[in-house]
Amino acid sequence: MVLSEYKTALVTGASSGIGAACVRALREKGLDVVALARREDRLAPLAKETGCRIMVQDLMDTAAIYTELPSLNADILVNNAGLGRGYDGFLKSTPDEIDQMVNLNVSAAFHVVRAVAEGMAERKSGHIVQIGSIAALYPIGLPVYGGTKGAIHMFSQHFRIELAGTGVRHTEICPGRIATEFFDSAFKAEKDRDAFLSGYSPLQPSDIAAAVLFAVDTPWHVNVSTIELTPTEQAPGGALIEQARPK
Repeated sequence: MVLSEYKTALVTGASSGIGAACVRALREKGLDVVALARREDRLAPLAKETGCRIMVQDLMDTAAIYTELPSLNADILVNNAGLGRGYDGFLKSTPDEIDQMVNLNVSAAFHVVRAVAEGMAERKSGHIVQIGSIAALYPIGLPVYGGTKGAIHMFSQHFRIELAGTGVRHTEICPGRIATEFFDSAFKAEKDRDAFLSGYSPLQPSDIAAAVLFAVDTPWHVNVSTIELTPTEQAPGGALIEQARPK
């Protein structure tokens, strides 16, 4: 399948950032796009701008996922909803912050795929795009966030095996730092957020949307399994050595 043969796309976390950029890109290609998010006040302007359909839903409501999503018969799923906390360090993370990340980034993401992929497999057609992170691939000092994205990475690797023979393709996109509202909630102090995004040219949401279009628009016999993309000035990985001096 190439992009022109798909009809309907579902984008989660669509009210801003990567999600909104994917909605715009897919609508420009002529697809019927369902933009899902919690914030109706952010979805309404996007619908007016692009002509997408909107679905106001909290992905923490598991029952609603299985009630609402299968009937969409989506050909493409961009599984983007997620959040970051704990950028001040794991030992400073609150129990609520840990639960929020695990519940949305992992549990809800799994349920969304489960609700949508069964119909794809039955129709022998579809494309699942997981928005992951380089934090899934490299230790960059974000234990909880990286752990949740690491779970998505291994899920993607294992689920791709199960999808073999169904005609359903699966892509994981692992971006580096992106200039989005994501970091507004990730950092408790504005100065820390500004410092995190300064001194280099970060990726833009449209860069991720372009990667989504590339993966989805390949010939039917090609599955783009994983895309890793970072700002030119960002090189993930390496080692930090700091001597712990006894008191």
